[in-house]
Amino acid sequence: MGYLSRYLNKNKMSLRKIYSCARLACFAAIILYINGCATMIYRSIPLKDIAKIGGKYAVGTQYFYLVDSTRSMWFSDDVAGLREISVKVWYPADDRRLEKKASYVHNQELISEALSVRLGVPQALMERAGGIECNSWLDAAPVNGKFPIVIYSHGHQSLKIANTFQAEELASNGFIVIAPDHTYDAAITVLKNESVIYSKSKLPNNNQRPSEQEMIERVEKQLTIRTADISFLIDRMLQQFSSEKNFMASADTSKIGIFGHSFGGCTSVMSAYSDNRIDAVFGLDAYFLPLSKNIMNKDLNKPFAHLGQPSWGKSNNYAVMETLAKKNSKLSTHFAVEGSKHYDFTDFSQFTRLTKKFGSGKVSPKNIRIIMNTLLLDFFNSSLKGDKKFEPQTYEQMFSELTHYIY
Repeated sequence: MGYLSRYLNKNKMSLRKIYSCARLACFAAIILYINGCATMIYRSIPLKDIAKIGGKYAVGTQYFYLVDSTRSMWFSDDVAGLREISVKVWYPADDRRLEKKASYVHNQELISEALSVRLGVPQALMERAGGIECNSWLDAAPVNGKFPIVIYSHGHQSLKIANTFQAEELASNGFIVIAPDHTYDAAITVLKNESVIYSKSKLPNNNQRPSEQEMIERVEKQLTIRTADISFLIDRMLQQFSSEKNFMASADTSKIGIFGHSFGGCTSVMSAYSDNRIDAVFGLDAYFLPLSKNIMNKDLNKPFAHLGQPSWGKSNNYAVMETLAKKNSKLSTHFAVEGSKHYDFTDFSQFTRLTKKFGSGKVSPKNIRIIMNTLLLDFFNSSLKGDKKFEPQTYEQMFSELTHYIY
């Protein structure tokens, strides 16, 4: 016993190290096992497909790329070249000439990685998005008609496909929906030569106005670039594509609406102020704070509707919305959805209830989808097609989660 005691005392530091290393290795093994199981679980979870469309038209979709020779790519010193934009369009299609179903995510591996980082969702779960089935048909022939155009602007570090549920629903009901990736502001943009561009932009927290002068100037510049993207997109739709036998041959170019989520909602409002070709604007939990006081106090003079969370906490985001809404001489209305959070106003919560763990609210995914589809469709049917008057008060009777405000 004496020998053993002397040996243990002499080597107790080594034994402690061995014990610590063994414990660390055991802990690491457990973590690896748990993560491995989680990865297998996420990869085995089936994701829901895009909900069936409700309109009478089949939906075609196309991808294309535009270069604006009048603008540089971005405003920071380390980015050069001309402004390039990746665009997706959904449109009413001829159901007799449907050949290939479109995937929900184009360049899925790259995009799932970027969105995993952006949304804080396991990449293994995001990788499942490649199996999601859409209602759209790739490069389908357009149906003859005269359909209004609706432009979609995505949120900060999001993607042009972020409201595919709404884009397909609108297209099936006789609208042409056009969505650009705002390059360097989107989570990821894949251009024509397959070059990959990640976001370089930043915004202040959504609950505060930009405070430092540098950040104020940066956000204003981002909004200016996004707004210029929208006007450039309209220019090219009218110039480049109007003579070709594609979806624009069926477009009513005299009727253009716009909608967007978060910073895309702010972009939509700013674009409606600055481009007279836009006739109506709809925001989805829009981030209004970057709008200047000069813009807030101008008469938009166009129908405006907004759908969002009941509150933005201590932020004065909704106070900015109320200011511009009260100055608007046309209909301005806001709908609040009880139990909703910011990302519920995109496709985020629609594929699996696991998103409840990663930031979606208590509202039913089905209910929020139906609310968004109904309000967007009725609003644009009224403002762009001249269908029945948009009556905000009727929707509280249809949806118990809704509260509306008219300014």
